[in-house]
Amino acid sequence: MNCNQDKRRACALASKPSTAFSTVSSAASATSAGTSRSGGSRLLFGEIDTSSDRSIESYASVCSFVLCDSSTFLKFWLEDKCRERLLSFMPKRDLASLRLACHDFSVRAAPALFSDLQITFKTNTFTKPSKLAALDRLGFFVKKLQFNMPHTVDTFLPPLVDPDSGAELSFTYTPHIQAEGSRAPRYGDAGTTEILTRQYPALFHAATNVAAFIRAMSAFVNLEHLGISCPGYDASQRYRKSIVDYALISLRIAIEKNSLNALDSLSLSPIHPGGLLSLSPLLGMGASPRSASRWARIRKLSIDAVHLSHAGGCYEPDQLKLLQTYLRNYQSRLETFRFRWIGQRGHLPVHRPHAPELSPHERHPAMLTQTNASKRLRPLRFMNLQIIEMENISAAASDISDFLASHKATVKELRFEGIDLTHGTWDDALAPMTKHSRRVPRNEVADIPIMLSPSAGATTFGGQAGSVEVEHQDEGGHRSIRMSKWLLSKRKTANVPKKLRDGLLGCEEQLKKVLRGSAFPWG
Repeated sequence: MNCNQDKRRACALASKPSTAFSTVSSAASATSAGTSRSGGSRLLFGEIDTSSDRSIESYASVCSFVLCDSSTFLKFWLEDKCRERLLSFMPKRDLASLRLACHDFSVRAAPALFSDLQITFKTNTFTKPSKLAALDRLGFFVKKLQFNMPHTVDTFLPPLVDPDSGAELSFTYTPHIQAEGSRAPRYGDAGTTEILTRQYPALFHAATNVAAFIRAMSAFVNLEHLGISCPGYDASQRYRKSIVDYALISLRIAIEKNSLNALDSLSLSPIHPGGLLSLSPLLGMGASPRSASRWARIRKLSIDAVHLSHAGGCYEPDQLKLLQTYLRNYQSRLETFRFRWIGQRGHLPVHRPHAPELSPHERHPAMLTQTNASKRLRPLRFMNLQIIEMENISAAASDISDFLASHKATVKELRFEGIDLTHGTWDDALAPMTKHSRRVPRNEVADIPIMLSPSAGATTFGGQAGSVEVEHQDEGGHRSIRMSKWLLSKRKTANVPKKLRDGLLGCEEQLKKVLRGSAFPWG
């Protein structure tokens, strides 16, 4: 391939980057232009700075394609399927280098390069103007977003202390969407806001800035898959407040406020119990009826949950309740469900343990009342579940069998890895998927029509013969006739009314004359 490029144009390309990735997103280009005028944004290669006073002729040198003498390569590159197939196999590093070749390469390689984006939340992630401007330009191409919020020593919050008395203060957080430029207290009242501002780190205030999350997530209009990762969780700090949970609350509200209609996949790996509570559209802070309807659109769900256990080896009962409550919101449309316990093996997430497996607190006689029994959660039932993947689970064969029996009409694929059966065998567990359902005999009732022969006699019919019309008379004196009506009603019971039987008496001669006509040759 021989490629030639004008030196002067090469200098123009290298001297000033451009602003519009492609003509595919005019909205993204307009937003980019607006952010460029505001200043503070760094333009990437392949973008055009429309805020400057340069003429259209000067833009032409920046947007010129590489002049290639190979018609075969041009035909291959301009074919959408061939080009997209090639770009899908190229590593990210090569795609970034390819965008430096010319404007056309930059435009066409942008969707493949920015389709998968990872964000590690920090203090200025959603507040720095240059990062927001970059999200406006790149968010149109993002289809998979990975949001990382690791647990560190700095993410655990210290207790609030009254500056005057030194006593510990209690604080109940309520999400508040504060408009830009508003001077209203973010945390309820001015006194609480002042104490939180002085004693809590800047990362906490960035995590509770719900408006910034909403502003940032509005750029991902074509988002299809959302991944949330919260590594580094320390189970010994489970009862301490963490900035990670506040960030997840803001992220959930931002997803609910924006119209991300293409979002249908969700991955939580790894996720701690507090994270499930923060992401729950039913129990989370700031949840609304709209929250449940938005998350109910998810069709693919993958969860890697951190397993908590007590010192005695018993499981954490509240964790399983919380997990099942979180899963209830996905019962209507979920098609693919993958679950794995991190750490020790845990119970089946879709099945409530029986009474012998409950915690000592729940087995106490005072707790085993009819009221508590009625409050137990109902079994989970996913209407459209097709693929199930379970890993690192300890359950009885009867529990797995009950779950498969209620979903065998829709399930097409099963994947079980690291499953420890406490009772029963795998034949018992997979019995609903392997046994052929026996046909239950049933009685069928139907009305069968019966055709009667003319030789059956007049007494066989349950109705009277209709009127007879004479059409014409031939030379031999025989008349050709047609019957307009033969039977006026269906045959009823054997007990014919007496009036009907008497009406047929005395009509024998007339019937003989009828049967002698040409319409009935046997007569």
